Amino acid sequence: MTDLKYIAVEGLVKSGKTKLARILAEEFKARLFLDNQGEYSAIQPARPGPGGQGQPAFADSARPGLKGQGNPFLKDYYESFSSGYNPLALKTQLIFLINRFNQQLEMKQKDLFQKTMVSNYIFYKDGIYAHTVLNDEDLDIYKRILGIFAERIHPCSLVVYLQTSFAEMLQRIHKQGDEFEKRVPSEYWREIFEAYNYYFFNYKLSPLLVVNVEKIDFNSRKDIDGLIHEIKNHKKGNSYYAPA
Repeated sequence: MTDLKYIAVEGLVKSGKTKLARILAEEFKARLFLDNQGEYSAIQPARPGPGGQGQPAFADSARPGLKGQGNPFLKDYYESFSSGYNPLALKTQLIFLINRFNQQLEMKQKDLFQKTMVSNYIFYKDGIYAHTVLNDEDLDIYKRILGIFAERIHPCSLVVYLQTSFAEMLQRIHKQGDEFEKRVPSEYWREIFEAYNYYFFNYKLSPLLVVNVEKIDFNSRKDIDGLIHEIKNHKKGNSYYAPA
């Protein structure tokens, strides 16, 4: 069984990661850390690139978004947004990275007093969208700073990745998403979907539990109990959970 000191929940849009993080925090009587960044990504093509820290390039990035907090460049970024080069992209991205890094430092401090911590993101989510919105020159600068920060972040005891099919992802966006998410072209969501799967297929930074959530109801105690059992009994390495 993995020593569950820090559980991070990740997943695609509308996969239920925040809801599950809240449930796990209550179950484990843990301190809950929610991502204070934006809800939406900039709409530009995702593209692969060389990864760092033994990982592929993708790592679900700081997400420049309309609901982002504490980013002075965000409003101008969206007003000047285009499908080409955006001079505010690097500044916007770095502010998100710094905000997440500061929260990670807080988590390390709280670790001295709290038995378990739960978050609805991993710090390395900064790769997918960084490779989406930055050109090569800006991306090189970003990755250098990310590498410095990565040396000081709190390691995950277990990452729970909530997985769905692409069709299910689009269906959830259509049913649960807001108007902005619904207007995003399906081609963009396809790129993000593939980037997430690529990243977690190659994930090696911590124990990983991949959970197919298409048949899991987070409002069902039975479903939750089954998932919590899998989490508590997860052994080191990667495993997959797909309830019938």
